[in-house]
Amino acid sequence: MAMNLTVVLPSLCLVTVLGCNSSKREIEPQMDITDKQVAEKFAAFEKERQPALVQEALETIEANLKDVPFVDKSARKLGLTHWLRFFAALDRNVDPQWNPKDLPAKGVPPPSSYRGVVYPSGEVDPSLITDPAERARYLQALKDSKDNEERFNIQLQLRRIDERAMANVEKLLAETYTASADQQELEKLLGESQLTNERKERLRQLASKPGRN
Repeated sequence: MAMNLTVVLPSLCLVTVLGCNSSKREIEPQMDITDKQVAEKFAAFEKERQPALVQEALETIEANLKDVPFVDKSARKLGLTHWLRFFAALDRNVDPQWNPKDLPAKGVPPPSSYRGVVYPSGEVDPSLITDPAERARYLQALKDSKDNEERFNIQLQLRRIDERAMANVEKLLAETYTASADQQELEKLLGESQLTNERKERLRQLASKPGRN
């Protein structure tokens, strides 16, 4: 009987240890996959300029972290690292000079010599501008106006995505970085990241909100 007990106990310990290691192996590849998926979304966004791709990158992290056991400090660290890499990519595409009050002009007025129909938008059919030089300038003005409006809308949507991502990180910090000792890990991750100083400071402010320590 004693012999059987000796055999069984090591077996149980072995299963437990393997189970823990297996769990970590399951977490780590998933994190790697997440980073790859997010990087691909940002690469596509930088070519296509479609903010929906950045939104998909954010949702990829949210989905892949949904069931991660953040009571495990290694999982917590990897989860936060995902968000830091997301912010590094996001900030490459955010214009710090963008002003939400600086709305793009609506419509492009026709040349003063134009006498044809003007649409409610204030624009006209370029083909109706008879002077080739004026028509060319008008076409360029239309393109510039469209580009400005597109840039404005992209920056607006990136700010909204940023707000949602920061809310995710605030929740993560509130739930798992609750002790003073956790600040050392946070500072180490911030130091190793490629984040801007402004972003690092914003994250520090989240971590130092009342009730965190």
